[in-house]
Amino acid sequence: MNTNTGEYLQLELLDKDDKPFAWSSGGRHVNVSKKLASALWAKSSGYSKDDKLVYGYYLFNSPPGDEPLRESFRQIGSNLELRPNAVSKAVGNLHRGGFLLEAEKVGRVTFYKLNSRAAYDGPSLHQRRAVENAQHPVVPCPPATKEAS
Repeated sequence: MNTNTGEYLQLELLDKDDKPFAWSSGGRHVNVSKKLASALWAKSSGYSKDDKLVYGYYLFNSPPGDEPLRESFRQIGSNLELRPNAVSKAVGNLHRGGFLLEAEKVGRVTFYKLNSRAAYDGPSLHQRRAVENAQHPVVPCPPATKEAS
């Protein structure tokens, strides 16, 4: 955009030494989330097809900001044509890897939100606040631990 006139410029029209924009904070960006999602989708990531499908569902259906997706595993499974157990396992894997974080509990139901370091829909100022205490997501997928009975 030409800041003097307000006109949008096509990137193809810029000379090679021109900068398409000057980042001065604010606005949205997805550079980090694209790299993490690419690593998650890699064949060697340790995440299953169901994990990737569930992560995509959270990515495209979560509300803006730092809010959790308030849908049960049954609802998510119905939309993805997966059994609730498969959704639960995928959410567990994504939670262990730090892509999904526990956000709130209502009765016995836990709702999860996207880790703001992996994906965030909102102004960068809010994202910077949201990531202050958020863990870094990891690839490959951490192994499940068996709980002692």
